[in-house]
Amino acid sequence: ARGLIELARRSDGGGDDLIFPATIADSVAIWPELLALARDKNASQKNRKQAVFWAGQAAGDKAVQGLSSLVNDDDEDREVRESAVFALSQLRQDEGVPVLIRVARASKDPKIRRSALFWLGQSEDPRALALFEEILTKPDA
Repeated sequence: ARGLIELARRSDGGGDDLIFPATIADSVAIWPELLALARDKNASQKNRKQAVFWAGQAAGDKAVQGLSSLVNDDDEDREVRESAVFALSQLRQDEGVPVLIRVARASKDPKIRRSALFWLGQSEDPRALALFEEILTKPDA
């Protein structure tokens, strides 16, 4: 599994056939390597985005901290950050909702905030609904 991730790191963008098989390897916690690939600015953007997606799928709540770090890194590629927002939205049992709420409130990047708000709207989570109510009822300053 780690060898497949290393090949994806060096691949020019065709890593889909390498990353997914690494995630289904038996008895291997691959999510740390996926997050490392996602942060590798020398790897192709496509493979980095795939690594973000599969890190969220493979690790669930263990990936929240790493995905949150990617989203909040203003020096990171925007498309990779948007992939991390999506991955947070796909975590089971709405584990990514608190992070998405923080992103929606505080991100300096309006596109990242918009993406977080979009996925929060899809979540039907009461915490997200409370955020929307707060935003919509806040008096203009």
